[in-house]
Amino acid sequence: MSKYRNISFILFFAILATLPFVYSCGDKAIGADGTVIAEFEWDGKHKITLEEMMQEISELPEYKQRQYKDKAGLEEYMTLMAESRMILCLAKDKNLNEDQEILKKVQDYLQDLMIERITEQEVESKLILGEADYQTYYDANKEDYVRPEQVKLMCITLMNKERADEVFAELKAGKDIAVAAQELSDRGELVGPGANPASPGDTDFIGRNSYPTGTEPFMDAAFNAEIDVLHPSVVEVEVQGEKYFMIFVKKDARDEFQRPFDEEDVRKDVIRRSEREKREALMQDWITRLRERAEVKTFIDRIPEDKKPEEEGAETPSEETSPSEETTPEK
Repeated sequence: MSKYRNISFILFFAILATLPFVYSCGDKAIGADGTVIAEFEWDGKHKITLEEMMQEISELPEYKQRQYKDKAGLEEYMTLMAESRMILCLAKDKNLNEDQEILKKVQDYLQDLMIERITEQEVESKLILGEADYQTYYDANKEDYVRPEQVKLMCITLMNKERADEVFAELKAGKDIAVAAQELSDRGELVGPGANPASPGDTDFIGRNSYPTGTEPFMDAAFNAEIDVLHPSVVEVEVQGEKYFMIFVKKDARDEFQRPFDEEDVRKDVIRRSEREKREALMQDWITRLRERAEVKTFIDRIPEDKKPEEEGAETPSEETSPSEETTPEK
């Protein structure tokens, strides 16, 4: 990260120093108790103390704090801190602490922070769930954690029927489908299922809904096929106007399976979803109570209706000729 980007980052946290209702340039450091590690002249002496710098660093995000752990990092931050203070002094000299656009942005940011903090107090702090809650959520939503019936294929997918018929004939004559898939992949001919160049032909486990609408004949054939037997024909499907030709051998199959709660991915998903559900319920309850307390009223009828297309394109009569006036063609 460049030096100037770091200065901008530090300025972001120090920008309130430019506001008339906080403190003027450098006032925070003037007369501050502690070990002075930097000072500069700008309409008076301005000092930066070690304690002030360490406090500022402690308020940075963790990934930023790691950049300033050793002496070299602290020296860099000290320099950046002094430079940012000088920039703020120049900004104040140019009355930017009274700039209405800046004040508006700061006010908006302040409001966002206040909303974030009150939401933490009223919602996030009450978001307390335990093992029983997670188990209850899992039990109520078990259908979301069912692994569907799946098959695993060695599949060659091509977009040219004649080429597909040639390859199919080679396989019927005894050629290994894995060898054929590798050769076709090397020539860049494979598409769709089985086209992964890292493992040509291997679809891994797929379900009936793994591929888009139009592939149903292929999926039906795959699920009904025998293990380790070349499917007796080239399967043709059409997806979004494009035709594909599939040749495959079914390598494995597994039945529908209820994934248990203690499976790592299931547990993580249950925790995430149950917390989101609880958060939304807490938020809705809180907002409802606020609306009741404030006796909120809304007036939908005062919001203008959307204009119809013909109204938007209608021409406004000119001032010279009103709708009631007659016009006579020029002679």
